[in-house]
Order: sequence, then structure tokens, then C-alpha cells
Amino acid sequence: MYCAKCGKAADESVRFCPSCGAPIGQGFVPPVPNYAAAAYPKGKLMRPQQPRMIAGVCAAFALQYGWDLTLVRALTALAALFTSGAVGLAYILGWIVIPEGPYAPPLQVAAYSAPPPPQPSYGTPPPGTAGDTTGNPAA
Repeated sequence: MYCAKCGKAADESVRFCPSCGAPIGQGFVPPVPNYAAAAYPKGKLMRPQQPRMIAGVCAAFALQYGWDLTLVRALTALAALFTSGAVGLAYILGWIVIPEGPYAPPLQVAAYSAPPPPQPSYGTPPPGTAGDTTGNPAA
């Protein structure tokens, strides 16, 4: 097996390349590309269509600076509570001032989907019960 990043040979039993540390092997799932981040240029702050919750102000800052979106949203909510709403007013101002970005396709989910769960088998109902469709009376 060869490392896709550095091209060096690696043993079949390893999960990471011994030369560069890149993940390889059976258990590696490649990361899902972030199409929303690719649609917005780095120089201009814009509110994205996806993944927004209210107006996209937190998503705009997270995409612009490469921050974790969940962390930005949590810190914004906490700051809005602890500053008596000043950050909430700044959010509304950002909603008005920051331009809306172009439409980008929604974020893609991983290609792997779990198989459907097995359906329970309850068997056939006893003769003469409400679920019996054979018409035989109970013995």
C-alpha cells in the first residue's frame, strides 16, 4: 500500500503513514468537501445561503476566518446574554450591513449510508385470535 500524500510505501496493517502521518488504510474515510466555503472568496465578507440558521452572520465570520461554526454560534449566544444584548444589536447590524452571498449547493453528506435496520418478525398469530386471517376457529 502507498500513501496518497507522500507516495511512500506503507505496511498493510498501519492506519497512518509512518513518513508523513497522513491517514491511510481500511478505516480511513475522506473528509466531505465544504462546498459553501469554496463558493465564497476569501477577500470579502458575505452572508452565505447555506449553512445559516437565522441570518448567516455567524456563518459569514466562520467561513471568512476558518473558524468552527458551532463555536462561533455558541460564543455569540453567550456574549449576547452577558453583554445585555449589545452583541445581539451588533448581530442585527451585521445582518443589515454584510451583503448576501451567492447561492451555493447545500453541504454534501458522506457517501456512506448505513443499511436499513432489520424488520422485526413477529411470526403468525395463534389461530382464532384477532390477527388470524385464516378463519380457523380456536381449538
